[in-house]
Amino acid sequence: MRDGETHAAYVRDAAGARAPSELSALLRVLEAQGCELVEPNARRGMHPLVVPLARTGDGATVGLMVGGDGEDARVVRATGGGRYLTLVGRSASEYVHRAIVEEEMMSDEGSTVVAAAAGAVGVSLHNHGAFKTSGKEFDVYVTTQIGKFPSSMEGLVRRHLKRNDAQSALITCDLYKSTFGEWGSSHAFVSDLYGELGRHEEARDAARNALQTPWATIGSEDAIKRMLDVAGWSGKTVMEVKNVLETRRGPSAAAFDGPKSEKQIAREEAEMLLDQVAAGEIDGTTVNQRLAECYMKAGKPTLAKFVMCGSYA
Repeated sequence: MRDGETHAAYVRDAAGARAPSELSALLRVLEAQGCELVEPNARRGMHPLVVPLARTGDGATVGLMVGGDGEDARVVRATGGGRYLTLVGRSASEYVHRAIVEEEMMSDEGSTVVAAAAGAVGVSLHNHGAFKTSGKEFDVYVTTQIGKFPSSMEGLVRRHLKRNDAQSALITCDLYKSTFGEWGSSHAFVSDLYGELGRHEEARDAARNALQTPWATIGSEDAIKRMLDVAGWSGKTVMEVKNVLETRRGPSAAAFDGPKSEKQIAREEAEMLLDQVAAGEIDGTTVNQRLAECYMKAGKPTLAKFVMCGSYA
């Protein structure tokens, strides 16, 4: 599996997606980080859109999330039995690069286990010692030299707060949301920050924004519950929240938008099913067939096939 061919073939043939050219290096790096590589079809109980790569020591799974729209697969960490997703790399390349720099930061002895595992890909990405000679803090270096990561952008916000610079922290939050606005965790983080600063109306609005993203991306069961509480929708189901959001668009919204197409209705049902799994309202192991039917109606047959493959993993 370390050569990446098995996983690359699965991403290509089952998911109909383009496997990252750095996939082999990513797998070796994950192994060097102490993860146990797993077969790509070991998807039972996993989020329906994730190809598993490796299992971490704390029971999480690192995998590639596919979207079925020709976009590059993102590297995610799945927790809660595969229900919740944390973005750990917008690409395999960025994940590998960050892992090498993290090793350089953590090691006083010049350990290069991760860098060696990355091989030629790692050499092309990072000059050994460049981080330490830069004199920059880790999150600053990562954001300016590698790419934007949720964890590092949150680190930059905390860095500003430690310096009692709330304005810069909030500006960074705006950048965080503009970069990762489709991920609920960015809005949840901002909501929590507004709450800490006593800006409760803004915290409420950010929580409501979080609940308009895929709920799996909010990060955890506790985070979902917290966002519901802060939003003022404590105890509401996924369907009830979506009804509230639809009502808030105003009485003339439906007339302005026109009737929904069959594809749009199917897409919205697919989104609801995934949110209901994240909320714990339905069992993820039973949802794949209906989800696949929705993707077929939504005009995404490749994604429908991929979802059904997970049913028999």
